[in-house]
Amino acid sequence: MIKHLTTTLCITLISLGTALAEPTKIIFDTDFASDCDDAGALAVLHALADLGEAEILAIATNRKCPANASAAAAATINTYYGRPDIPIGTDKDGQKRPIKWNKGSMFTGQLAEEFPHNAKPDDQMPDSLDVYRAALQSQPDGSVVICAVGALSNLQDLVEHEFELIEKKVKALYIMGGQFPRSARPETNIALDAAAAVTVTNSWPTPIVWQGFEIGNRMNNGVSLQNTPKDNPVRRSYELRPFYDGNSLVLGKCNYDLATVLMAVRGVQPELWKESKPGYCIVSSDGSTAWHERYKRDQTYVSFNMHPLKIEKIIEDLLSAPPAKK
Repeated sequence: MIKHLTTTLCITLISLGTALAEPTKIIFDTDFASDCDDAGALAVLHALADLGEAEILAIATNRKCPANASAAAAATINTYYGRPDIPIGTDKDGQKRPIKWNKGSMFTGQLAEEFPHNAKPDDQMPDSLDVYRAALQSQPDGSVVICAVGALSNLQDLVEHEFELIEKKVKALYIMGGQFPRSARPETNIALDAAAAVTVTNSWPTPIVWQGFEIGNRMNNGVSLQNTPKDNPVRRSYELRPFYDGNSLVLGKCNYDLATVLMAVRGVQPELWKESKPGYCIVSSDGSTAWHERYKRDQTYVSFNMHPLKIEKIIEDLLSAPPAKK
């Protein structure tokens, strides 16, 4: 099984021409509190790191976890993949959406109890802004990619307190959020903290690439985790996440965040994605989004240039790949 998975990954890499001279230095900003796709996205990120394509500098959680265990849950995955010392910060403010949206996590508390990790409760972890500062200051200029999946609260804090540090150190920001070219209703990640999203879209000083809700919604991942060991916390997170009349381990789950991690590490591969002309994402107060090309900013969004099932297969191979460092 391991040999087969490794061979599949190598073939995928060669066929897509994704070998990189240097790994992508990346900070993962995630609402690791409610849905299992954040766990899946972190697994994909670790698999890409195992392939030498990514260097995970830090993780910042951007949504208040009712179980007070978002950092611990992320740390169980870091530990499983042999990287237990990745810095993790938590947003002490939490997202600004009313509390009725802050549903209890389906998996973070259980992961923290069932799997090894070295994290403290969220309210005792370093603040996300401090973790960002340390990670960015330690890296060469213009070298860091940020992948944001969830509320943009941490990025608002970064814009308001460390604007020059962003300008100096960040290469690009990849966001899973919104719907393009126009959302039919408020999109969850943006609506979690619409004010923060407005600040980021108006003030962020580096290129932004948007991957909307409509991308991950057309793909389903997670079933292959049934073939991974039971000591895999990512497998467990999918097992704990109800989906229709079953769970996400059996039925899979839309892969919103997983697809964004893939793009953040490998860039906008033209064989996979069509990139829009430069424009501007306008965020409404309710979390709705609309794209306007008449406002020329260093922002783009992507749509499919390959059948979603083929991209889904690339992601599935990464999601279920055995840890290289375990």
